[in-house]
Amino acid sequence: MIAAFRQLHPSVRIRLLTTFLSKVFGTTVVPFMGLMFAREAGALTAGALLAAQFGLQFVVGLYGGAASDTYGRRRMMVWGEAVKLLAFGLMLLAALGGALLWPMFAALLVLSVGNGLTNPAGEALLIDASTPADRAFMYSVNYWGNNLGYLVGAPLGALLFTDHLGVLMGLLTGMAAVILWVTARFIRNVQTADDQMAGPPAAPRPAGFRALLASYRQVATHRTFLWFTAGGTLILSIEYSRTTFLAVRLDRDLSGQTLTLPLSGLPLTFDGARALALLSAENTLLIVLSTAAVARFLTGRDPRRWMLVGFALFGAGYLAAMGLDTPLALLGAGLVLTLGELLYVPTRQAVQADMIDPARRGAYMAVGSLVFQFGKLLAAGGLMLWPLLGQGGLMAAMALFTVAGSLISWGASALGTRAAQPAAAD
Repeated sequence: MIAAFRQLHPSVRIRLLTTFLSKVFGTTVVPFMGLMFAREAGALTAGALLAAQFGLQFVVGLYGGAASDTYGRRRMMVWGEAVKLLAFGLMLLAALGGALLWPMFAALLVLSVGNGLTNPAGEALLIDASTPADRAFMYSVNYWGNNLGYLVGAPLGALLFTDHLGVLMGLLTGMAAVILWVTARFIRNVQTADDQMAGPPAAPRPAGFRALLASYRQVATHRTFLWFTAGGTLILSIEYSRTTFLAVRLDRDLSGQTLTLPLSGLPLTFDGARALALLSAENTLLIVLSTAAVARFLTGRDPRRWMLVGFALFGAGYLAAMGLDTPLALLGAGLVLTLGELLYVPTRQAVQADMIDPARRGAYMAVGSLVFQFGKLLAAGGLMLWPLLGQGGLMAAMALFTVAGSLISWGASALGTRAAQPAAAD
């Protein structure tokens, strides 16, 4: 795996490293913001604040994706990392000043702007600097780094956020400065084969409202990509059931059951939170430990075929988690769904990369990220329908989403592995 990593483009290696570091330090603070807001202002206000933060990052991400196609990936990434440094500096001042709620929320909004500028450009850069042959491996490493970052960052945040917030924010500010320096010093724009065939690049045009509409007008006419995104949304909604209606089901059916811990022999009594934590911990640990082997397995194989296998295992694992009623059975379901996740995440990203127009990669990646947001909305809708549909109805919906998402994704990818739509006129 190390030898294969060294063969990746230098900008890809740097981007994977900075993504890992950002995940570590972002996980130490962002997941705990909702808890702090709820304690300070109540659950309803906390939900509204987080919704506003999500909406701002979504809108800025649309601009950042299109702007990276105009101004280049590196410039948008440097701008975004500079804004993130400002955000963590504001959080540090808020922590030292003791006034948490509104200063922290303002800093979180600034952080969302930075993420919106950086993320689409970074995703597009990974495609620019890679080839179809190495993308499954590249995305496996990226996926592994994100999960390892969560595994490191979450305990660090739990340790420092409540009692040592100033120290934590100081660490975050320092690391943001390092990431900004590394990005500015080592990241380079990559001229693809398509760029070289097109001749010398034209002078950058202002990424104003009309240019933004022109970029997304082309994406909106690429029907196979939109169908592929819709299929991914159905699959992702199953994953987000873990923190919505699946969590409710686990709390109802596993509370009071016990699991004897290996080696120690001590009994662990379950409730919904512990069952969910067990499933999440198993998932993260298996991903961190198994990604290298899966990446080697996927190298050189047809990503579309293994994407479909991954979808099937992923859906089957979540259906089992939704239907089985013992802790050991839950662990077995977690093993199956994690194997499916390991197979489908990098292969789906590789297939998606082959479908998009190289001239609009930033805009395409911004639209492609909608699978996460709409997947969350569908999962939240499942929670709202829990009283009406019950466990059986939601299991049927999960099975339907698995089959439909798999068939739609397979069919869309079969129609073409690259966007060939003519550029929309500005």
